[in-house]
Amino acid sequence: MKRIVLLSMCTVLCLQITACSALEQADSKTPAVEISDKLESGELAIDGKKYTFPSAISDWTNDGWHISNNYANTDTFEMEYLVESNEFEVFSDEKESEYVSMCAINFESEPAKIVESTTAYLSMKLIDGKKSMQVVLPGGITSKSTKEDVIRAYGEPDEEDGEDLRYYYTNSDGLDIAVEISIVNEKVYMAAFALADSNWGSVTNAQECVEFINAALETSFYGKFDTYVEGKFDTEEGAQALYESEVEYYAQGLMYYLDIDSETVDGGIADGFRDVSRAVLAKFKWDDPVVDMADGATWGSFEITMYPTDFLDIIEEPVLAVMDSGLEGDEYAQGMLDAITPKVEEISYKEGVTESYDLDIEDGIISQETWDEIDDILMDLTE
Repeated sequence: MKRIVLLSMCTVLCLQITACSALEQADSKTPAVEISDKLESGELAIDGKKYTFPSAISDWTNDGWHISNNYANTDTFEMEYLVESNEFEVFSDEKESEYVSMCAINFESEPAKIVESTTAYLSMKLIDGKKSMQVVLPGGITSKSTKEDVIRAYGEPDEEDGEDLRYYYTNSDGLDIAVEISIVNEKVYMAAFALADSNWGSVTNAQECVEFINAALETSFYGKFDTYVEGKFDTEEGAQALYESEVEYYAQGLMYYLDIDSETVDGGIADGFRDVSRAVLAKFKWDDPVVDMADGATWGSFEITMYPTDFLDIIEEPVLAVMDSGLEGDEYAQGMLDAITPKVEEISYKEGVTESYDLDIEDGIISQETWDEIDDILMDLTE
Protein backbone atom coordinates (compact mmCIF):
# COMPACT_ATOMS: atom_id res chain seq x y z
CA MET A 1 0.00 0.00 0.00
CA LYS A 2 2.52 2.58 -1.07
CA ARG A 3 -0.35 4.93 -1.86
CA ILE A 4 -3.03 3.86 0.57
CA VAL A 5 -4.53 6.76 2.43
CA LEU A 6 -7.83 6.07 4.07
CA LEU A 7 -10.77 8.22 3.48
CA SER A 8 -11.58 7.87 7.14
CA MET A 9 -8.69 10.25 7.77
CA CYS A 10 -11.00 12.98 6.63
CA THR A 11 -12.78 13.34 9.97
CA VAL A 12 -12.24 17.08 10.43
CA LEU A 13 -15.63 18.83 10.33
CA CYS A 14 -15.81 20.55 6.95
CA LEU A 15 -18.90 22.49 5.95
CA GLN A 16 -20.17 24.32 2.83
CA ILE A 17 -21.43 27.71 1.73
CA THR A 18 -23.69 29.18 -0.87
CA ALA A 19 -24.97 32.65 -1.55
CA CYS A 20 -27.91 34.32 -3.16
CA SER A 21 -28.98 36.64 -5.86
CA ALA A 22 -30.96 38.75 -3.39
CA LEU A 23 -28.36 40.87 -1.65
CA GLU A 24 -30.65 43.33 0.04
CA GLN A 25 -29.10 42.69 3.44
CA ALA A 26 -25.53 43.23 2.25
CA ASP A 27 -23.71 46.48 3.01
CA SER A 28 -24.87 49.12 0.55
CA LYS A 29 -21.25 49.88 -0.34
CA THR A 30 -20.61 46.27 -1.34
CA PRO A 31 -21.08 45.76 -5.09
CA ALA A 32 -23.82 43.26 -5.87
CA VAL A 33 -22.96 39.93 -7.46
CA GLU A 34 -25.49 37.39 -8.67
CA ILE A 35 -25.41 34.12 -6.78
CA SER A 36 -27.93 31.35 -6.33
CA ASP A 37 -30.73 31.46 -3.78
CA LYS A 38 -30.22 27.73 -3.18
CA LEU A 39 -28.02 26.53 -0.33
CA GLU A 40 -27.18 23.50 -2.47
CA SER A 41 -25.43 25.67 -5.08
CA GLY A 42 -22.29 26.10 -3.01
CA GLU A 43 -22.14 29.79 -3.89
CA LEU A 44 -21.39 32.77 -1.63
CA ALA A 45 -20.21 36.34 -1.95
CA ILE A 46 -17.43 38.11 -0.07
CA ASP A 47 -16.97 41.84 -0.60
CA GLY A 48 -18.94 41.59 -3.82
CA LYS A 49 -16.98 38.66 -5.27
CA LYS A 50 -18.47 35.25 -5.95
CA TYR A 51 -16.95 32.04 -4.54
CA THR A 52 -18.06 28.42 -4.31
CA PHE A 53 -17.57 25.46 -2.00
CA PRO A 54 -15.85 23.22 -2.61
CA SER A 55 -13.43 24.88 -5.01
CA ALA A 56 -9.78 24.92 -5.92
CA ILE A 57 -7.59 26.73 -3.37
CA SER A 58 -6.06 28.49 -6.38
CA ASP A 59 -9.44 30.13 -7.06
CA TRP A 60 -8.83 32.08 -3.87
CA THR A 61 -5.09 32.73 -4.22
CA ASN A 62 -5.62 33.94 -7.80
CA ASP A 63 -8.36 36.30 -6.64
CA GLY A 64 -6.63 38.43 -4.04
CA TRP A 65 -6.06 36.04 -1.12
CA HIS A 66 -2.95 34.47 0.37
CA ILE A 67 -2.27 31.68 2.83
CA SER A 68 -1.14 32.96 6.21
CA ASN A 69 2.57 33.64 6.55
CA ASN A 70 2.51 31.54 9.72
CA TYR A 71 2.87 28.47 7.50
CA ALA A 72 6.39 28.58 6.14
CA ASN A 73 6.20 25.33 4.15
CA THR A 74 3.06 25.94 2.09
CA ASP A 75 5.16 26.23 -1.07
CA THR A 76 6.82 22.85 -0.55
CA PHE A 77 4.48 20.72 1.57
CA GLU A 78 2.58 18.11 -0.45
CA MET A 79 -0.42 16.00 0.51
CA GLU A 80 -1.07 12.48 -0.67
CA TYR A 81 -4.30 11.40 -2.36
CA LEU A 82 -7.39 12.10 -0.24
CA VAL A 83 -5.35 13.39 2.69
CA GLU A 84 -6.80 16.46 4.39
CA SER A 85 -4.66 19.26 5.79
CA ASN A 86 -4.87 20.90 9.18
CA GLU A 87 -6.89 24.10 9.38
CA PHE A 88 -5.19 27.27 8.13
CA GLU A 89 -6.12 30.91 7.50
CA VAL A 90 -6.35 32.64 4.14
CA PHE A 91 -6.05 36.44 4.25
CA SER A 92 -7.18 39.15 1.86
CA ASP A 93 -4.33 40.85 -0.02
CA GLU A 94 -6.14 44.18 0.18
CA LYS A 95 -7.42 44.07 3.77
CA GLU A 96 -5.11 42.14 6.09
CA SER A 97 -7.82 42.06 8.77
CA GLU A 98 -10.07 39.96 6.53
CA TYR A 99 -9.61 36.21 6.51
CA VAL A 100 -11.36 32.87 6.18
CA SER A 101 -10.35 29.52 7.64
CA MET A 102 -9.85 26.47 5.45
CA CYS A 103 -8.79 22.86 5.26
CA ALA A 104 -7.51 21.46 1.97
CA ILE A 105 -7.89 17.99 0.50
CA ASN A 106 -6.06 16.43 -2.43
CA PHE A 107 -8.46 14.73 -4.84
CA GLU A 108 -5.70 13.92 -7.36
CA SER A 109 -3.81 10.62 -7.51
CA GLU A 110 -0.42 12.34 -7.32
CA PRO A 111 0.87 14.34 -4.32
CA ALA A 112 -0.23 17.98 -4.47
CA LYS A 113 0.66 21.25 -2.76
CA ILE A 114 -1.96 23.11 -0.72
CA VAL A 115 -2.58 25.63 -3.50
CA GLU A 116 -3.12 22.76 -5.97
CA SER A 117 -5.75 21.14 -3.74
CA THR A 118 -9.45 21.64 -3.02
CA THR A 119 -11.27 23.25 -0.11
CA ALA A 120 -12.53 20.58 2.27
CA TYR A 121 -13.58 23.07 4.93
CA LEU A 122 -14.43 26.78 4.85
CA SER A 123 -15.53 28.98 7.73
CA MET A 124 -15.85 32.70 8.29
CA LYS A 125 -17.23 35.19 10.76
CA LEU A 126 -20.06 37.47 9.70
CA ILE A 127 -19.53 40.75 11.55
CA ASP A 128 -21.71 43.82 11.19
CA GLY A 129 -19.39 46.77 10.58
CA LYS A 130 -18.34 49.13 7.81
CA LYS A 131 -14.75 47.84 7.86
CA SER A 132 -15.76 44.21 8.29
CA MET A 133 -15.71 41.56 5.57
CA GLN A 134 -19.10 41.62 3.87
CA VAL A 135 -20.34 38.03 3.50
CA VAL A 136 -23.61 37.10 1.80
CA LEU A 137 -25.02 33.60 1.88
CA PRO A 138 -27.96 32.27 -0.16
CA GLY A 139 -31.27 33.99 0.46
CA GLY A 140 -29.55 37.24 1.37
CA ILE A 141 -28.30 35.92 4.72
CA THR A 142 -25.73 38.31 6.23
CA SER A 143 -24.46 39.48 9.60
CA LYS A 144 -27.76 41.35 10.03
CA SER A 145 -29.85 38.19 9.63
CA THR A 146 -31.62 36.44 12.48
CA LYS A 147 -32.26 32.78 13.15
CA GLU A 148 -35.74 33.21 11.73
CA ASP A 149 -34.26 34.68 8.53
CA VAL A 150 -32.05 31.61 8.13
CA ILE A 151 -34.98 29.25 8.59
CA ARG A 152 -37.09 31.21 6.10
CA ALA A 153 -34.26 30.96 3.55
CA TYR A 154 -33.26 27.33 4.06
CA GLY A 155 -36.12 25.67 5.90
CA GLU A 156 -35.97 23.92 9.25
CA PRO A 157 -32.43 22.71 10.04
CA ASP A 158 -31.58 19.01 9.85
CA GLU A 159 -30.00 19.40 13.28
CA GLU A 160 -30.17 22.14 15.89
CA ASP A 161 -27.81 22.46 18.84
CA GLY A 162 -28.65 25.54 20.85
CA GLU A 163 -28.00 28.42 18.48
CA ASP A 164 -26.13 26.30 15.92
CA LEU A 165 -28.19 25.31 12.85
CA ARG A 166 -26.95 22.42 10.70
CA TYR A 167 -28.01 21.57 7.16
CA TYR A 168 -26.95 18.63 4.98
CA TYR A 169 -27.24 18.10 1.24
CA THR A 170 -25.60 16.36 -1.70
CA ASN A 171 -24.16 18.66 -4.33
CA SER A 172 -24.15 18.24 -8.12
CA ASP A 173 -20.85 16.31 -7.95
CA GLY A 174 -22.32 13.75 -5.58
CA LEU A 175 -20.44 15.04 -2.53
CA ASP A 176 -22.24 15.22 0.80
CA ILE A 177 -21.98 18.73 2.27
CA ALA A 178 -22.57 19.88 5.84
CA VAL A 179 -23.37 23.51 6.66
CA GLU A 180 -23.36 25.01 10.13
CA ILE A 181 -24.62 28.51 10.86
CA SER A 182 -24.07 29.93 14.34
CA ILE A 183 -26.24 32.60 15.94
CA VAL A 184 -24.75 34.97 18.55
CA ASN A 185 -26.77 37.77 20.16
CA GLU A 186 -29.69 36.87 17.87
CA LYS A 187 -27.68 37.50 14.68
CA VAL A 188 -25.76 35.26 12.27
CA TYR A 189 -22.16 35.26 13.50
CA MET A 190 -20.39 32.40 11.74
CA ALA A 191 -20.88 30.08 8.79
CA ALA A 192 -18.90 26.87 8.34
CA PHE A 193 -19.02 24.48 5.41
CA ALA A 194 -17.46 21.06 5.00
CA LEU A 195 -17.27 17.83 3.09
CA ALA A 196 -19.38 15.64 5.37
CA ASP A 197 -18.03 12.54 7.07
CA SER A 198 -20.52 10.46 5.07
CA ASN A 199 -18.30 10.93 2.00
CA TRP A 200 -15.62 8.71 3.52
CA GLY A 201 -15.45 5.14 4.65
CA SER A 202 -15.12 4.56 8.37
CA VAL A 203 -14.91 1.77 10.91
CA THR A 204 -16.48 1.73 14.36
CA ASN A 205 -15.61 -1.65 15.88
CA ALA A 206 -13.22 -4.58 15.76
CA GLN A 207 -15.14 -6.59 13.15
CA GLU A 208 -15.31 -3.61 10.79
CA CYS A 209 -11.53 -3.21 11.21
CA VAL A 210 -11.05 -6.82 10.11
CA GLU A 211 -13.26 -6.27 7.08
CA PHE A 212 -11.47 -3.05 6.19
CA ILE A 213 -7.97 -4.58 6.41
CA ASN A 214 -8.96 -7.55 4.23
CA ALA A 215 -10.66 -5.26 1.70
CA ALA A 216 -7.60 -3.00 1.53
CA LEU A 217 -5.27 -5.97 1.00
CA GLU A 218 -7.52 -7.52 -1.65
CA THR A 219 -7.67 -4.17 -3.45
CA SER A 220 -3.90 -3.75 -3.34
CA PHE A 221 -2.84 -7.24 -4.34
CA TYR A 222 -5.76 -8.86 -6.16
CA GLY A 223 -7.37 -5.85 -7.83
CA LYS A 224 -10.66 -6.90 -6.20
CA PHE A 225 -12.09 -3.68 -4.84
CA ASP A 226 -15.89 -3.97 -4.78
CA THR A 227 -16.02 -4.12 -0.97
CA TYR A 228 -13.42 -1.36 -0.64
CA VAL A 229 -15.34 0.96 -2.93
CA GLU A 230 -18.75 0.12 -1.50
CA GLY A 231 -17.38 1.03 1.92
CA LYS A 232 -16.40 4.46 0.52
CA PHE A 233 -12.73 3.93 1.31
CA ASP A 234 -11.95 5.03 -2.23
CA THR A 235 -13.51 5.61 -5.60
CA GLU A 236 -13.35 2.88 -8.23
CA GLU A 237 -10.75 4.93 -10.10
CA GLY A 238 -8.71 5.45 -6.95
CA ALA A 239 -8.86 1.77 -6.01
CA GLN A 240 -7.75 0.76 -9.50
CA ALA A 241 -4.87 3.23 -9.26
CA LEU A 242 -3.88 1.73 -5.90
CA TYR A 243 -3.75 -1.75 -7.39
CA GLU A 244 -1.75 -0.58 -10.41
CA SER A 245 0.72 1.20 -8.12
CA GLU A 246 1.33 -2.09 -6.28
CA VAL A 247 1.81 -3.90 -9.59
CA GLU A 248 4.30 -1.27 -10.72
CA TYR A 249 6.13 -1.29 -7.41
CA TYR A 250 6.66 -5.05 -7.48
CA ALA A 251 7.60 -5.04 -11.17
CA GLN A 252 10.18 -2.31 -10.57
CA GLY A 253 11.54 -4.18 -7.55
CA LEU A 254 11.77 -7.40 -9.51
CA MET A 255 13.67 -5.76 -12.38
CA TYR A 256 16.05 -4.14 -9.90
CA TYR A 257 16.60 -7.53 -8.22
CA LEU A 258 17.46 -9.03 -11.62
CA ASP A 259 19.81 -6.15 -12.52
CA ILE A 260 17.57 -4.79 -15.29
CA ASP A 261 17.48 -1.04 -15.91
CA SER A 262 13.77 -0.26 -15.80
CA GLU A 263 14.33 3.19 -17.33
CA THR A 264 15.95 1.91 -20.53
CA VAL A 265 14.37 -1.52 -21.00
CA ASP A 266 12.05 -2.05 -23.96
CA GLY A 267 8.46 -1.09 -23.13
CA GLY A 268 7.07 -4.44 -24.19
CA ILE A 269 9.50 -6.26 -21.92
CA ALA A 270 8.59 -3.94 -19.04
CA ASP A 271 4.92 -4.79 -19.62
CA GLY A 272 5.88 -8.46 -19.41
CA PHE A 273 7.35 -7.89 -15.96
CA ARG A 274 4.13 -6.12 -14.96
CA ASP A 275 2.21 -9.23 -16.06
CA VAL A 276 4.48 -11.36 -13.87
CA SER A 277 3.94 -8.89 -11.06
CA ARG A 278 0.15 -9.25 -11.31
CA ALA A 279 0.45 -13.02 -11.29
CA VAL A 280 2.73 -13.07 -8.23
CA LEU A 281 0.59 -10.56 -6.31
CA ALA A 282 -2.44 -12.78 -6.96
CA LYS A 283 -0.65 -15.51 -4.98
CA PHE A 284 -0.20 -13.39 -1.84
CA LYS A 285 -1.77 -14.93 1.23
CA TRP A 286 -2.55 -13.87 4.78
CA ASP A 287 -4.82 -14.96 7.60
CA ASP A 288 -7.72 -12.82 8.76
CA PRO A 289 -6.31 -10.22 11.14
CA VAL A 290 -7.15 -10.55 14.83
CA VAL A 291 -8.19 -7.16 16.18
CA ASP A 292 -7.92 -6.17 19.82
CA MET A 293 -10.13 -3.12 20.37
CA ALA A 294 -12.63 -2.60 23.16
CA ASP A 295 -16.23 -1.67 22.36
CA GLY A 296 -16.51 2.07 21.88
CA ALA A 297 -12.73 2.55 21.73
CA THR A 298 -11.04 4.51 18.96
CA TRP A 299 -7.68 2.78 19.14
CA GLY A 300 -6.33 -0.71 19.58
CA SER A 301 -4.11 -3.18 17.74
CA PHE A 302 -4.25 -6.08 15.33
CA GLU A 303 -2.20 -9.18 14.73
CA ILE A 304 -1.83 -10.58 11.24
CA THR A 305 -0.01 -13.63 9.89
CA MET A 306 1.39 -13.22 6.38
CA TYR A 307 2.88 -15.88 4.10
CA PRO A 308 5.65 -14.61 1.78
CA THR A 309 5.97 -16.56 -1.44
CA ASP A 310 9.09 -18.53 -2.36
CA PHE A 311 9.17 -16.94 -5.82
CA LEU A 312 12.67 -15.49 -5.49
CA ASP A 313 13.95 -18.86 -4.30
CA ILE A 314 12.48 -20.92 -7.13
CA ILE A 315 13.70 -18.56 -9.87
CA GLU A 316 17.28 -18.64 -8.59
CA GLU A 317 18.52 -21.41 -10.87
CA PRO A 318 17.11 -20.10 -14.19
CA VAL A 319 18.14 -16.55 -13.24
CA LEU A 320 21.75 -17.65 -12.69
CA ALA A 321 21.68 -19.39 -16.07
CA VAL A 322 20.68 -16.16 -17.82
CA MET A 323 23.32 -14.22 -15.91
CA ASP A 324 25.96 -16.69 -17.15
CA SER A 325 24.69 -16.58 -20.73
CA GLY A 326 26.51 -13.42 -21.74
CA LEU A 327 23.32 -11.73 -22.94
CA GLU A 328 23.12 -7.95 -22.63
CA GLY A 329 20.60 -5.14 -22.82
CA ASP A 330 17.09 -6.03 -23.92
CA GLU A 331 18.17 -9.57 -24.86
CA TYR A 332 19.25 -10.08 -21.26
CA ALA A 333 15.98 -8.60 -19.96
CA GLN A 334 13.90 -10.77 -22.29
CA GLY A 335 15.90 -13.82 -21.25
CA MET A 336 15.13 -13.09 -17.61
CA LEU A 337 11.45 -12.59 -18.34
CA ASP A 338 11.28 -15.88 -20.26
CA ALA A 339 13.10 -17.67 -17.44
CA ILE A 340 10.94 -16.51 -14.54
CA THR A 341 7.45 -16.41 -16.11
CA PRO A 342 6.79 -20.21 -15.98
CA LYS A 343 7.90 -20.31 -12.35
CA VAL A 344 4.87 -18.32 -11.16
CA GLU A 345 2.72 -21.46 -11.30
CA GLU A 346 5.19 -23.28 -9.04
CA ILE A 347 4.88 -20.75 -6.20
CA SER A 348 4.45 -22.05 -2.68
CA TYR A 349 4.79 -20.31 0.65
CA LYS A 350 7.41 -19.73 3.29
CA GLU A 351 6.71 -19.99 6.98
CA GLY A 352 4.15 -17.46 8.16
CA VAL A 353 5.31 -14.16 9.60
CA THR A 354 3.13 -12.84 12.43
CA GLU A 355 3.28 -9.18 13.36
CA SER A 356 1.27 -6.83 15.57
CA TYR A 357 0.42 -3.26 14.64
CA ASP A 358 -1.45 -0.32 16.13
CA LEU A 359 -4.92 0.83 15.07
CA ASP A 360 -6.37 4.32 15.44
CA ILE A 361 -9.74 4.79 13.78
CA GLU A 362 -9.54 8.56 14.26
CA ASP A 363 -6.17 8.83 12.52
CA GLY A 364 -6.29 6.84 9.32
CA ILE A 365 -6.98 3.47 11.01
CA ILE A 366 -3.59 2.12 9.95
CA SER A 367 -0.45 4.19 9.44
CA GLN A 368 1.38 4.37 6.13
CA GLU A 369 4.42 2.91 7.87
CA THR A 370 2.41 -0.19 8.76
CA TRP A 371 1.10 -0.62 5.22
CA ASP A 372 4.66 -0.31 3.89
CA GLU A 373 5.90 -2.98 6.30
CA ILE A 374 3.10 -5.35 5.25
CA ASP A 375 4.11 -4.71 1.63
CA ASP A 376 7.73 -5.53 2.36
CA ILE A 377 6.90 -8.77 4.16
CA LEU A 378 4.58 -10.12 1.47
CA MET A 379 6.70 -8.95 -1.46
CA ASP A 380 9.87 -10.29 0.16
CA LEU A 381 12.10 -8.12 -2.06
CA THR A 382 14.37 -6.80 0.69
CA GLU A 383 17.05 -9.49 0.49
